[in-house]
Amino acid sequence: MEFSIDSSVSANSLRFTHPEHDYFIVHSSGVACASVRVCTYTDEKGLLNFLNELAAFNKPWKSARKWESIESQFSLSAICSSVGEVCFSFQLKDMLGHPEEWQLRSSILVDFGQLPHLATQADRFFNHVPTE
Repeated sequence: MEFSIDSSVSANSLRFTHPEHDYFIVHSSGVACASVRVCTYTDEKGLLNFLNELAAFNKPWKSARKWESIESQFSLSAICSSVGEVCFSFQLKDMLGHPEEWQLRSSILVDFGQLPHLATQADRFFNHVPTE
């Protein structure tokens, strides 16, 4: 099970995979590639709620909206221009406090009209019941 946020102007992409009870994996690909396992303990539906909030707008919004994982391995913010271009800025980081700590910052542009589709994909991803 997976879903992705794909740029409408480049090969940049965020792909979400392996949903587990309190975790999922996010992969960044395009200009730079990285993956991190994201903890969602106490906020399992937080990213889904964030994408649903964005999809509920019927016109571009003015201020940045943000979601961040509980252990700060992944953060995602969105801002929408007056012409309907949504910029998702994100940061992936891991090994926090370790000498080999790393982080990646990038952005993905999508069209405002794609937000309901992204929210639907996220709903399927986060509400998927694994078969045994």
